[in-house]
Amino acid sequence: MYSLTFLSAQQLAKDEEATCKILEYLPPVTYKILFNVAFRDNRIKLLYELVKTWPYSELKFQMLLQTCWCCSRTSSKTCPECQWTFVYDKLSRNKIDTVILGVRSYIKKVITEGSQQPPDRRLQQLDMTGLFGYRFFWDLRAMDLWISLISQGRVYTSHEGTCDSQSQTRDQGAETSPIPMEFHVDLLVDLYMSPTFNDSLTPILQGNANSPLRLICRDFYALYLSGCSAVNLLPLLDSLALRRVDLIYSNITSIDIRWFMSQITTFHNLQSLKLPSFIKDEHWWENPELKATFDLFVIALNKLKNLKEIALDDICLSGQVEYLLGDLQCSLESLQLSFCSLTNRDLTYLAQSHYSTHLIKLDLTGNNIPEQLDSFLQLLKSLSTSLMWLNVTTCKIKDTDFYQTLPYLYSCTRLSHLGLCGNPLSSISILTFLGPCHQKLRNLKAIGFPVFLDCCPNLTDDETFPIYLEDQMDKEKFFSVVNEMCQLPVLMGDSAIQYNFSRTFDIGDYFDLRKVV
Repeated sequence: MYSLTFLSAQQLAKDEEATCKILEYLPPVTYKILFNVAFRDNRIKLLYELVKTWPYSELKFQMLLQTCWCCSRTSSKTCPECQWTFVYDKLSRNKIDTVILGVRSYIKKVITEGSQQPPDRRLQQLDMTGLFGYRFFWDLRAMDLWISLISQGRVYTSHEGTCDSQSQTRDQGAETSPIPMEFHVDLLVDLYMSPTFNDSLTPILQGNANSPLRLICRDFYALYLSGCSAVNLLPLLDSLALRRVDLIYSNITSIDIRWFMSQITTFHNLQSLKLPSFIKDEHWWENPELKATFDLFVIALNKLKNLKEIALDDICLSGQVEYLLGDLQCSLESLQLSFCSLTNRDLTYLAQSHYSTHLIKLDLTGNNIPEQLDSFLQLLKSLSTSLMWLNVTTCKIKDTDFYQTLPYLYSCTRLSHLGLCGNPLSSISILTFLGPCHQKLRNLKAIGFPVFLDCCPNLTDDETFPIYLEDQMDKEKFFSVVNEMCQLPVLMGDSAIQYNFSRTFDIGDYFDLRKVV
């Protein structure tokens, strides 16, 4: 049943002309629900006027679209209206353009007439983060969108300023001095950088100081970017707004990391740092120069007092985890040490450290778990009250190891995501695990399964377990097992968990998990 507020907003939105004329007389709280309705029902004129006269300091785009306005809070989780998701197409692009046009008009009005509103009623930030979701990372159309919107917005405000005789003097002054803060509106986005956008983005970020419409980065992702390019871009980002730096898919050398970390320490609110291998030597601690580089990295890491997530890939950390994490000034909640050659000493340290009561996400991809199984089980026991996300992809876990692990997995009652891809496990062990999951792991939402070992009859040597099994798979037997698996309670009904047989497990971001805590 729809609420009266929602039904009233729908009726108002149907007569755009009349509603636009009375907006200034409506209470501010109605703006949010009207924005939701106007966007969904394609009321372009109303959308424009709502943004142009927005009565709050922030306009959180994604939150306004996801908030349930149509029914009571108790039933909003199952409301079909709340399941609506943003789809990026030509119509959606037109509506986003309309939102930006409204912001431009708002800026123009403030510049020409001055701000008549107190700070909490003056639009200061348009938050477009999270609009496309994590998987949009691979679709770099987002960058085209942000660059286009900012470029058009700056041309618009510049052109309008020169056409208005009353504001001409003010505009000329803005060209030589920073624009007053009350004229600024920040477009807060997540930037997905690749070499393709380096040349077009740099001048936009450099122009932030003298532009009323500023591009501000919350999460910075770099794809195939060199360490030098990343270091050059970092000083252009807002030091207080930056929340994440993810360079996992970029190239950084041991020389780059020194300059990079000197820049990173200036971002006081940084919560997430993800880095690729920057030291290739397996015994780097025996090389004085590489050891000195790693020392500088650790020293800089210890200066990040708000850090909650660290991800390192393909750096040999055998016996070095305590040195890496021992003096951090923060309580980590997410840790990725993939292909880092961890030892019993490393896992034992993690189990006994204060991090064990805080970690909600742990990624141990590519480490040899059976060689330190007892330490791994001790770690799971320590994490049982906090762990929500565990990835042990390609960790050489066999059936015998997995059976020993089951009681410890079941003790992690908050576990919602589990990655088992790339391990030599049989269908019997997986079915055994799934059987009681609906009772013991009630929060489980997603699992990444390996291709079952017993569905590959030509594979005889577990020690040389290949990464890619599709070509060796007996598809008839495999689909028979999958059908049997789908009859289990945990994979049936509305609450069925999501599963896949991918080679990697990348479902579930740390910041999304933290919202559930």
